Amino acid sequence: MGEYTIAISNILNEHQITNLGANVGLYIAFLLIGVGYSYLGIRFSGYLNKFMVFWVLIGSTVIIVAMPALAPNHPSAEWVFTEFQNSTGYKNSGLAFFLGLLQAGWTLVGYENGAQIAEGTKNADMTGPRGIIISVVGAIVQALILCISTLFSIQDLDELLESSFPLGTLFVRAAGPKLAAFFLVIVCVAQFASLCNTLFTVSQLIWSMSRDKCIPNHKFWYKLSERYQMPVRILLLVALFCIVVIMPSLASEVYWTAMLSTAVICLNLAYGLPYFCRLIWKRDLKLNGPFNLGRFSLVINFFAVSWIAFFGVILCIPSVHPVGPVTMNWSSLMIGAIMIFALTFWYISGRKNFKGPIQTLGSDSH
Repeated sequence: MGEYTIAISNILNEHQITNLGANVGLYIAFLLIGVGYSYLGIRFSGYLNKFMVFWVLIGSTVIIVAMPALAPNHPSAEWVFTEFQNSTGYKNSGLAFFLGLLQAGWTLVGYENGAQIAEGTKNADMTGPRGIIISVVGAIVQALILCISTLFSIQDLDELLESSFPLGTLFVRAAGPKLAAFFLVIVCVAQFASLCNTLFTVSQLIWSMSRDKCIPNHKFWYKLSERYQMPVRILLLVALFCIVVIMPSLASEVYWTAMLSTAVICLNLAYGLPYFCRLIWKRDLKLNGPFNLGRFSLVINFFAVSWIAFFGVILCIPSVHPVGPVTMNWSSLMIGAIMIFALTFWYISGRKNFKGPIQTLGSDSH
């Protein structure tokens, strides 16, 4: 959101903000505001999500319709639907196509958020799966329409590729400075809601891990605030971790790119591990809940694990050639460090304390 805020300021003012420190400062400011809102609990999270249903629907519709309608020029339909350009430096166009999936990979995450938040709702065994399906299908439909609108609004592709903030450049060239700033406000508000939901979800996840004795000092982290019944200590821990993680980007933008790639890979691996474990050790597991995939469960598991394994490799390949220190994809190195840390922690502590999910329904162990 810091980038969006700076872009809005740069569009509307002659004075241009190019300082990376300003971006990091805004990142921390929005993070702390998000922590404050998440602290208010699931009721206020529900208020925000209900508001965002209308905000995203109306806002995305405005952008999708207005941007190509106001654009002074439009590419041909043939260019939009059939043009393929390989700007990676790799001679293999197939590899270039797969590398193009990197952008999709950065957005197609967060499937589990609905399931984690559903823990605090009625009929969670149905509302969780339904929420996941609705969000994924809705995202696919919205993304296809948005992509078509964007492609028909491009004025100068080379300018976008060279821009430090392509989205702002796209909006300015298509709709002018004032409307471009308005469009960015729409996106910025949606980003803030996403931040609040992510913080809320992560706090719930870590709180569940403390309940199951997966993390050190689990009794300390399991404590809930009396007023809003939220794990405020965990929220502050998450904020501190995010601030520490962002700081090295002040010295190197390559670091931040590596962090993004690593995050996407780790999320996909986290999604795939339960499927992988079931394929290897629990193929005969009977899932008789109110929502299940029946006989298609193992088949879907297999394809999901295969895709995640393939996509994980793609995400580790440098996106341009030739490869140097700046263009290198360092995510594989960072994942290796994470794996070493996780396995070491499991060997020293986790395997001794973690006995599986703990049932607390009806207990007063808070």
